[in-house]
Amino acid sequence: MSKFTTEFPTMKELETLLFRTLQEQFAAGMAYILEALDEYLMHQRDHSRFRLKDQREVQIDTLFGTVRFKRRLYQDRVKGQHVYLLDRMLAFDGREKLSPFLEEIAIEFASQGPSYRDSAKRLEALLGYRVLSHEAIRDKLITRVEQASTIVSKATRRSVRVLFVEVDGLYTSLQRQRQRGMENRMAIVHEGWEQEGDRVRLRSKRHYLHTTKGEFWEGFGDFLVRHYDMDENTWIVVNGDGANWIGECESYFHRCIYTLDRFHVARELRRFLGQLPETWQTVRQALVAFEADILLATVESVPEEKILEEHRNEWRKYVAYLRRHRRHLIDYRKVLGEAGIDTTGMRPMGSAEAQMRVMAKRTKRGGYSWSVRGVQAMLRAIMARQEGSRLSGQAIAKKQVLQPNPMVRVKDLLREVKEQAKGYINGTIRLLHGPYQSSPTGLALKALRG
Repeated sequence: MSKFTTEFPTMKELETLLFRTLQEQFAAGMAYILEALDEYLMHQRDHSRFRLKDQREVQIDTLFGTVRFKRRLYQDRVKGQHVYLLDRMLAFDGREKLSPFLEEIAIEFASQGPSYRDSAKRLEALLGYRVLSHEAIRDKLITRVEQASTIVSKATRRSVRVLFVEVDGLYTSLQRQRQRGMENRMAIVHEGWEQEGDRVRLRSKRHYLHTTKGEFWEGFGDFLVRHYDMDENTWIVVNGDGANWIGECESYFHRCIYTLDRFHVARELRRFLGQLPETWQTVRQALVAFEADILLATVESVPEEKILEEHRNEWRKYVAYLRRHRRHLIDYRKVLGEAGIDTTGMRPMGSAEAQMRVMAKRTKRGGYSWSVRGVQAMLRAIMARQEGSRLSGQAIAKKQVLQPNPMVRVKDLLREVKEQAKGYINGTIRLLHGPYQSSPTGLALKALRG
């Protein structure tokens, strides 16, 4: 039996071999389909408008390898431009040399982190060849984010009675700037909570990143007006860490409830009172139950000598801070209930910190320094991913065609056949009756007719 033994590949080798074979088959099939579509457009185009100029080869990197194919270049007599009808039909710019799907994956990897360089290595490991450098991925992400920010959404503004807003700031280090760092102020807006299996998710979540020079709440107010149908009866519930710029929300909106984020309060109280278990449990339970009076009474009753000496100055300041924010330690649902709003299904605020950890992990881990443009683009990419939207080139290309130019439909590129051509069957030569009857060819035919 030994002479019949065969060395079989391992599962990994077999899987790799099949994947590489599929890549080759995909590239060949994709090229065939694209060239067939291009040939179809050549025959069916509006010949009076689009003049065939040339056929050129292009190569595009895709998820399954490099695809090489030829497509035709035309001269648009109406607009005086050179166009590729295949690119228009596919809503794709062939000069990109990268498929929209592969670009989307590269941006997704980059927004997840930990770095652009790691994203390039992950792409290379997945596809078996180097697709993009880490600098190219960075440029793609910034370009797509900035293109997406210029697109004006025409979606219908949502009518809401209550909007929930989580506000926070994220500090990032800057490179090659006079200032060593900057605070990126942002807000997470949603319309409430909904059950999704065993989990609870925020309903219709949106993100706002403040990038203009004006006040945060002015820019945020414009953002709300663009996306929501609001009036003086719309309630805004704002949750924040007590920063002065966050507290200014109460002077910007007619009906605003500002609450102090309990995560930040609990973290600070535990830092001061962690060595006093009974006191810590009392203030913790009062914080959970929104009992501001009990919490403050307990905090004020703590003898200063029981606080660690290195923390005493900070403790005095923090107790004064809690006194100033006594009215912000309330349960917002009680205020809404007194205003006649049904609070069924409403939950305590405080989801911002989890969202901020995702962004901080990508922008602060490893001691990274950023350019202003780079960090804002990265934060917008993370926000788009958390909202479930994509920053793919194909989607943006379609939107750009829609605004400001109307989208090019395939039938607009083809001839409109009103009646079947009869040719010589009905004894008519169409050249003698059309706009070209005065051309040299038309005059020659008329001379032959006698």
